[in-house]
Amino acid sequence: MSVSGDHEGRRVAARFFGALLIVGGALIAALCGLCTLLFVGVGVSGGPQQSSGLVELALILGGVPTVFGGLLIWGGVALIRGARKRSEKVKLDTFS
Repeated sequence: MSVSGDHEGRRVAARFFGALLIVGGALIAALCGLCTLLFVGVGVSGGPQQSSGLVELALILGGVPTVFGGLLIWGGVALIRGARKRSEKVKLDTFS
């Protein structure tokens, strides 16, 4: 396999895994975020006597996976941008 073919394969793989990270992170962040929002809403609407730490528990247990999903999205975007920057470099045989 040539050097340019190997580079192209790595770029395609980086873009694929970047997209995979974005999709997985979006699913995690959306599902955990909506569930956390639901429990916080229930805790707040029930009044101070009914919540009894439900809001804090929901933010701790649901907030951590939501942040993790956001970090996966950020990592996927960084992986795709890195693959794009590497592919935009000038090839050595361009000016020969």
